[in-house]
Amino acid sequence: MKNLFLFTGEETYLLNNQIKDWKNAFKEKHGDMNLEILDSNEIPLNEIMAAALAMPFLSDKRLIFIHGLPDSPKIRNADKVSKKDEKRDEDLKKFAVNLDNIPESSVVVFVQPNPDKRFSFYKNLTKKAEIKEFNPLQGQMLNSWIQNEVKKKGCSIDLDSAEYLASLTGQDLWRLSSEISKISSHSPNVAFNKTLIDKLVVPTLEANIFHFTDALAARDHKRAIHKLHETMLAGDNLRPLFYMIVRQFRLLLQANGYISNNPTGNSSSFASSLKLHPFVAKNTFEQVRHFKTSELIDAYQNLLDIDVDMKTSKIRMTTDDQDELALAIERFILRFCCK
Repeated sequence: MKNLFLFTGEETYLLNNQIKDWKNAFKEKHGDMNLEILDSNEIPLNEIMAAALAMPFLSDKRLIFIHGLPDSPKIRNADKVSKKDEKRDEDLKKFAVNLDNIPESSVVVFVQPNPDKRFSFYKNLTKKAEIKEFNPLQGQMLNSWIQNEVKKKGCSIDLDSAEYLASLTGQDLWRLSSEISKISSHSPNVAFNKTLIDKLVVPTLEANIFHFTDALAARDHKRAIHKLHETMLAGDNLRPLFYMIVRQFRLLLQANGYISNNPTGNSSSFASSLKLHPFVAKNTFEQVRHFKTSELIDAYQNLLDIDVDMKTSKIRMTTDDQDELALAIERFILRFCCK
């Protein structure tokens, strides 16, 4: 059985929950005397190494979490290597070797969500440790996670409502967990539905843009303008909202070109080619099928015209007065929807 682990991955909510579960299970069985949480940025390397190699005290097991991977300084002038740097390099080499000497009575877990894979310590560690990677959930896995979390709160949610809730929070499990707690506290022992979700959940700016673009695809100018006003009422500055609209139409044009050149392509391959978040790629791929290429080009040109007008002060805008930009976006909506 391995006793050396690396917890890594972008989904820090799942990663942190795994740490909590391991801590709780260890405390329940062995108490907390032999549980240590160390930060490699704050504790000297020799102390971390000593903790990893130590035998348990009045117990048969130790559990050590080490946050961050120790390594050489990222940027260092080779001509100005200090004795302190040389000592750290030597200690790192010893630590890498001593990974093989960790006693079976100790479980050592390195925690680094986004490690620099070029560093030597990371390369040594991955050869010897069991790697647990926590990646963002998507699709059915995300929906199932939402349904299970809602069930834990004594409520229920169907698949469509789970997908809708995810669309408003941008697939962020920290945010989803908070929103689920808020809804269940407000309305205990009920079935979550879209009406309840809309009442209590404030969408992210990116989510608003997706719903705004959905309304344009449906030629529903009233809903699109409502989404615009909803964003303004939330106190969001219209300038970043406008550039998010520009970005979304740019992505739609890119998706349109990608589908033309790759008829068998899907949202996953599209996400990989443009280095997009899978959730963004999936929504964009679904939306683009509702637009003609000529419509996307025309819309993008209209948005470019608004951008030029802002930068040449034909559209005047201050923090307190965003009316001219709001009017320009409303005209864009009407022109697009009423063709």
